[in-house]
Amino acid sequence: MWTRVLAAFCLVLLTAPLSAQTKPKAFRVGFINPDTAIQAHPNYPKLKSVQDQAEKELKPLRDQINQLGQKARSGPLSAKDQQGLQSLQKALQDATKKWNERVSTVAKPLLDDIDKEVKKVAEANGFQVVMDFKVAKASSLVVYAAPDSDVTPLVVKELKK
Repeated sequence: MWTRVLAAFCLVLLTAPLSAQTKPKAFRVGFINPDTAIQAHPNYPKLKSVQDQAEKELKPLRDQINQLGQKARSGPLSAKDQQGLQSLQKALQDATKKWNERVSTVAKPLLDDIDKEVKKVAEANGFQVVMDFKVAKASSLVVYAAPDSDVTPLVVKELKK
């Protein structure tokens, strides 16, 4: 019996230094500023052009709605103005939907490219997780991030290759 206890004790003593020397794998979290990455993408000018076209069409509708809204705050709207406001709101809703679809169609390939580069950079630099910096900060999920956890410059470099 004592020999078994002694053998088990020796086994523990022999393996203890090995387990003590084995360091746990570091867990690295990285952050990216997606706006910077999108603007660095070679096809960003095409996306920006579509966004500018959308704004050119949507801004006058918003301005007209705001004017009628100010008018409504100073007193009741006439039946004609109420009908006009409803028509403008419907036109803005329809135009916004149309432009959101167009922008999404143009943005999708850019975002897919950025996702591929983020994955490549993360794997090459030992990051297990890469988070959107603005989302993490706004949600108070992250209080501090070391400067070397920002993978944005590395992703931008890859996008420009």
